[in-house]
Amino acid sequence: MKVKYKKLNFAIIVFIVGALISAFYFATYLFTVTDEAFVVVNMTPISSAVGGHIDKIFIENGQQLKKGDPILQISPEKYHLEYDGIKAQYDQAKVGLLVIKKRIEVTQSNLKSAQDQLNRMKYEHRQKNDPSVRDGVLQLDIKMLEYNIKSQENLVISLQKQIELEKTELEQANVGIETLRVATAKANLDVKETIVRAPTDGYIQNLFIGIGTSALPHQGLFNYIDTGNTYIQANFNETDLVGVNAGDKVLIYPRAYLGKKVFHGVVMSSNWSIDRQHILPGKETQFILSANHWINLPQRLPVQIKITDTNAKYPLRPGMSAYVYIKTK
Repeated sequence: MKVKYKKLNFAIIVFIVGALISAFYFATYLFTVTDEAFVVVNMTPISSAVGGHIDKIFIENGQQLKKGDPILQISPEKYHLEYDGIKAQYDQAKVGLLVIKKRIEVTQSNLKSAQDQLNRMKYEHRQKNDPSVRDGVLQLDIKMLEYNIKSQENLVISLQKQIELEKTELEQANVGIETLRVATAKANLDVKETIVRAPTDGYIQNLFIGIGTSALPHQGLFNYIDTGNTYIQANFNETDLVGVNAGDKVLIYPRAYLGKKVFHGVVMSSNWSIDRQHILPGKETQFILSANHWINLPQRLPVQIKITDTNAKYPLRPGMSAYVYIKTK
């Protein structure tokens, strides 16, 4: 009788434990909770805007960086020489522009003198051709004066055309000098971009290059991890996402800091996505995989969450797992 009592107690204990586990399992459907979540971050491929050989590396793997901190330097000598050459052409073009402006001023002064001389000649012609004195003036003088007036008029016209030509040269010089100004600014930018800097706050974990490594423009050298923005991808059962919307508050319990630190976040979007269908190439028709299973479990859908209170004392590394609870309204 005593043995039977012990077996009965053990059976009851097993039943109670099973009932509690089942109750806890089904209770999770009453709350938007998942244990399938992990940390994700923005990773940016770092590259140089200019090509060349790396001659300086300023950081080490894992070193925390602030936005704008130098990471490495491309050998700058070539770009300094290019800048100096273009800058010299630019300075020369500016001097040439001043020369054209001065030439226009001289031509305009000559034109004014020629116009004054023409006006004097015309005045003299009117005086000598006046009926009251015309009989006393030699006709040869009047004819010579008329020829001189015509020649002076041609000189005025020539100077006017010369000014038009010089103004066209000035416009052409302005275009050329603007081209050189832009080229100088570009060359100066190339010099500055020989130093590759951190695009945001973050760190590098896969820096495995050395001095002398060849770098091609805009070709990734390594990945940069942005610590300014940290996210959680939480995979929920589709049945748990009823009522979940963008902006809902979230509690995050990283397994590494369980019992020590709770992070807060916000649901970024309510556009859940999952790959449930495929398109046959060339036919644009759907190919649905067979789903005839004995038990059809709810599909897991990814929810993107932005953490709003990152803490340097509790760093969240990419891939770390966590428990997530969404406070639905």
